[in-house]
Amino acid sequence: MLTTSRFHLRIWPVHASVAAVLLLWLVCKWAYGDWFDDGYKYVAKAASLSVTTLMCWCVVLSARFRPLEDLFGGLDKVYQVHKRLGKMLCPVLALHPLFLAAHRLPDAAAFLSYFAPALEAADPYALGKDVGSAAMILLYALVGISLRQFLRYDRWKRLHELLGPLFLTVMLHVYLVHADVARYAPLRLVFWAMLLTAAGSWVYIRLLYGRFGPRHEYAVERVEPVGEVRELTLRPLGEPMNFKASQFVYLVVRKPGVSPEPHPYSIASGYSPDGRFKLGIKEAGDHTRSLACLEAGDRADVYGPYGRFSQPFFSRGRDCVFIAAGIGITPFIGMWHVALHTEERVRSWEMDAQLKARHPELSSDWKAPKVALFYICRTRAEASFDDDILDQAASSPFGSLEAAGRAGYEYVLHQSGVSGRFGVDHVKDAVGEGYAGRLFFLCGPTPMMESLSAQLLAHGVSPADIVVEDFNLV
Repeated sequence: MLTTSRFHLRIWPVHASVAAVLLLWLVCKWAYGDWFDDGYKYVAKAASLSVTTLMCWCVVLSARFRPLEDLFGGLDKVYQVHKRLGKMLCPVLALHPLFLAAHRLPDAAAFLSYFAPALEAADPYALGKDVGSAAMILLYALVGISLRQFLRYDRWKRLHELLGPLFLTVMLHVYLVHADVARYAPLRLVFWAMLLTAAGSWVYIRLLYGRFGPRHEYAVERVEPVGEVRELTLRPLGEPMNFKASQFVYLVVRKPGVSPEPHPYSIASGYSPDGRFKLGIKEAGDHTRSLACLEAGDRADVYGPYGRFSQPFFSRGRDCVFIAAGIGITPFIGMWHVALHTEERVRSWEMDAQLKARHPELSSDWKAPKVALFYICRTRAEASFDDDILDQAASSPFGSLEAAGRAGYEYVLHQSGVSGRFGVDHVKDAVGEGYAGRLFFLCGPTPMMESLSAQLLAHGVSPADIVVEDFNLV
């Protein structure tokens, strides 16, 4: 199911680029004195320029470029913008052929005849029109299938590999029709720069990412089934990956019986100088079930790290509330570790600048926020990481969860099967009236996060103080 998050999406770069392309087009029409006699064409051309710009963004956003994470606020937000653009493409694209044919109205037969294939290979414009129609049909099919309920991740991912062929047909259409883009040199330069950037992004993610992406070689050290969750501990075979608490990786296991496509999983542990980390993987599809055959010693490629979820935790100096549901607990494990182990730090002058910039929690200059962690499960048996959370408290300088609680670090396992649906009142009961001045971090099913966000907003919490990790890809 193609769900679209509404949490803090920075979609303005996309809107700005579309506006810039349209403005450049109008300036070119004015400079060249090349205005249309048919007024409908302005809507048709504006739609085609907008759609092509949006499609370029869709392809570029799928390439996992690090600068785009910074621009959009994390890879989860990048993919949410990608999905929103995918849903936006279809209605905007429909305007292009409809308004190209609109001058034939009210003659309905003439209007409909415009959409019939020309099948004239000798005429570049007619051929370009047919190629454009094929691209439109392919796009509608791609988005339509994506909207189906319960589409498996591996099928969803293979479906999105068609973005490449689709984009090639768009490029061919632009080249063949020889319209405004071809006539105006400034527009032609900008437009083909966008098209080639998008094409290069697709080549990178489909053909080059496996070798030249941020790849790290790891081996499975331990496999621990805990209910429906499989906890994997991975150790580096070469240079360890430098990650921050809450980040996630793409895991590729090259073993018979395990599907080879990369899947994103949150790191469920704190930073370790030796590079070891843990993943928590819930069985929810063919790929996750295939991981049942993993054994200690199996090799895996890890791509990453990605994610900006913990950035406000490290940078804003505010006490926090962590609310996790189900497998959404995984990004909080590392942040919980950081919060509890802040006594175990070194003097800032003993750290190099790069390490200090990546891991402020290791420096004595950084002040750790107080944290209240809420872990929502139906029953205690489903709380796969409850032991990890308690062990972190026991191994911390506080020595126990009770002592950590006295210092301002609270942990509540909320069993909805016993205590009912979780809400803001449960936070108030545990934290007190000062809860409204904290940062709220949410991770779990999208309906849960939307419901809690609405409750927090109703209780006076600023939208800027609600931070979500929403990695619902399908």
